[in-house]
Amino acid sequence: MKYLLFLQWHIIFTFICVLSIMLYNCGVAKEIWIKDTSVISSAIFLIFIFCSIFCGKLCYSICINPKNLDVYLNKSEIGWFVSELCLTLGMMGTIVGFIMMLSGFNTLDIQNSSTIQGLLSQLGGSMSTALYTTIVGLVAGSLLKIQFFLVSLELDRIGKTKNEEK
Repeated sequence: MKYLLFLQWHIIFTFICVLSIMLYNCGVAKEIWIKDTSVISSAIFLIFIFCSIFCGKLCYSICINPKNLDVYLNKSEIGWFVSELCLTLGMMGTIVGFIMMLSGFNTLDIQNSSTIQGLLSQLGGSMSTALYTTIVGLVAGSLLKIQFFLVSLELDRIGKTKNEEK
């Protein structure tokens, strides 16, 4: 089947879209948007969407013209890099959240109970930033790796077929 790779990518991308819509309707996306004051989660999501579409275009190109193996290998490496970038951004968001959390101790006055209450509120918000960026980075990176793993399998199959023909 000529378009099998693109069909596999399309099924995965459709699943991701349905899952995203479900998370949006359940209020999870809004919760992340509000709680992540670093905006790293939003950046990861945008990078993820653009790279997923890039993967779809790559899958379609491979199905149309499988002869440009070197070009496709180079393009697939971009996808692997971006998946690692999403993971790294998630971890950076974790560190940013912890830094935000610890910075509240600078203004802490132990004698004043209102500053302690404010610190506890800030600790919760900063911890949610840390955890949300971590989960968004992990999920986005993992889903990109799944997509580009399919591309790598197909490129390996094409490469073996070309070697057998020689």
